[in-house]
Amino acid sequence: MTKKVRRVIDGPANLGGMLGRIVELEDGTGRVETWRRPEEGWVHGRADGAEVMGAPPALPKRLIEYGVPEEDWPPDMLEDWRREQRAKGK
Repeated sequence: MTKKVRRVIDGPANLGGMLGRIVELEDGTGRVETWRRPEEGWVHGRADGAEVMGAPPALPKRLIEYGVPEEDWPPDMLEDWRREQRAKGK
């Protein structure tokens, strides 16, 4: 049985050719997840926590390109992106 994510601790981060994040699970433990593709979503990752914490954040353009749903974006980033889109009239 897959443990459910309680909250995102860090990320999504741009790890070169992939995206990664650190999540807290419902049992209080954590794990690194990487984005596979929209059909599979976040999966147990091949990166480690230090890589995710040291990587630059994934920007909206990259999240859109990889098909990451908006509910998986950091709330402040999503709010800023939506504000920018409204200002552009999109």
